[in-house]
Amino acid sequence: MSPMDHQAIKDLLPLAALDRLEPEEARALQEHLRDRCDECEAELRTLRETAAALALGFEGAAPGAGAEERIWTRLEARLRPSAATGVRDLARRRPARGRAGVWRAATAALAAGVVAMAIYADRLNVQLHRAHADQRRVLAAIDSQLADLRGQLRRAGDEVGALQRVLGERVRLERVLSAPDLRLIRLAPLAPAPGAGAIVAVSAAHNSAVLQASGLPTTPEGKTYELWWITKERGPVAAGLFQAEQGRPAIAPVVAPPAGEHVLLGAVTLEPAGGVSKPTGVMYLKGAPGPA
Repeated sequence: MSPMDHQAIKDLLPLAALDRLEPEEARALQEHLRDRCDECEAELRTLRETAAALALGFEGAAPGAGAEERIWTRLEARLRPSAATGVRDLARRRPARGRAGVWRAATAALAAGVVAMAIYADRLNVQLHRAHADQRRVLAAIDSQLADLRGQLRRAGDEVGALQRVLGERVRLERVLSAPDLRLIRLAPLAPAPGAGAIVAVSAAHNSAVLQASGLPTTPEGKTYELWWITKERGPVAAGLFQAEQGRPAIAPVVAPPAGEHVLLGAVTLEPAGGVSKPTGVMYLKGAPGPA
């Protein structure tokens, strides 16, 4: 037998995977593999694995000639509608060896088709993984944007709430200032805040009062400003809490002076957050009310 070129050897690999080579072909293949052709060796290994998988797929097949006949019969049944043309072409290209020779070529065509489908499935799997990874990245970006938007919405809600409180305080101040029985109590600065001052607008008819202060230092963390009415009957009476911010007036609703009591002074002190029942901190403002 004349030496075979590389392509001729490759054409033998599907038949070799099924142990259907003629002795001369088997020798030619072994010599080729001894020359360390990695390509043919890898392809032969893949085809043998595929052939083994195909054989296992034939249910009820047992070792021996009977099992082999059942494999050929099953192959014939599967290939008759779709592979008849390919079988005839392969038979014309190789010397006739009877029924076994034709089916060897058919099996090689089937094995090659299975390998091609496996490669195609693997590529689809890779593309699917890439698509899933891209989708996860897109979803992560959307989640990040949603988190930013939720943060912005919370901050906007806080700002709206603060503006609503300020507006409510100003409306209340205007209502008290427009009351016919309006009474103003001025609180003068003391040493801790020489540039500060406050006015308490009181309406007995509305039983309400509003404080507006300016020039006070920004309220320290954990502290609050507290207004007091110092009466002849009970001494200091807590009248309300408020916060100050540098450069902005503080407006807060407070309790009107106790009815029926003689108010000697109004005063503002700096106290622990939440306020106290009796003054403990430094006094920043004080003033005596005018006649009622």
